Amino acid sequence: MSGGNRPLAGWVVSLDLWGTLITEGDRAAEAGWRVDEFTRVLKEFGHPRERAEIEAAISSERNTALQHQRETGSQPNAAGQIANILTSLGLPSPDTGLLAVLEVVHTHAVLRACPLPVDGAFYALSAIRDAGASRLVLTSNTLSTPPALHRELLADLDLSGHFDDLLFSADLGIAKPRPEIFHTVAERAGVPAARIVHVGDDRLTDVQGAVDAGCRAVYYNPKGRPAPERIAAVSSLRELPQALVALCGEHTPA
Repeated sequence: MSGGNRPLAGWVVSLDLWGTLITEGDRAAEAGWRVDEFTRVLKEFGHPRERAEIEAAISSERNTALQHQRETGSQPNAAGQIANILTSLGLPSPDTGLLAVLEVVHTHAVLRACPLPVDGAFYALSAIRDAGASRLVLTSNTLSTPPALHRELLADLDLSGHFDDLLFSADLGIAKPRPEIFHTVAERAGVPAARIVHVGDDRLTDVQGAVDAGCRAVYYNPKGRPAPERIAAVSSLRELPQALVALCGEHTPA
């Protein structure tokens, strides 16, 4: 896929971030640090609570926010999540100093998970570019981690330079699977939605969301889950470039 052979010319490839391009990391370490810090900060501000109570409140809010995002494409914000956690702990009107400290804790906890590039990520990105893709775009939902921190993480992992554009749901105010996310990819690339191929590990937000928006989709499926019908799937990022070439070839006029 080098030299004059550019089978992806005219195509824009969009990739999901978490679970597709980078690992989720040690989520237990992330969750544990967040709970420990919430416990410590609340005590220092004169609002001691049992660690188990704090852990339950944080876990419930995360699960609720994530499920709501996946089902509706709404975009939660960190301040709102923290407010919900504190309300469930009987602190509906905390002072601004407490909120400011907890927002730092809440938004930076993901770094404790130490996420890393998925095996084959650098190979796939280079091969896709070598195959002539007109544009490489990162299209990611965010939950409690703000876009600025995502950009720092991508830079630290030497990934940001591979992309022509970075789209984060918190910047847009909506999240996958909303079709507007994918339409934004197309608009910023200057191509029709049918010339976008989105790659991701979530059947609803990445695959169904892309297809419903008029894009193509590739399901990244390393865990061997049942794949959607008539959707290209790969179990490794090393398989992705060839899968994209095959998919785009089927939809490129001779």
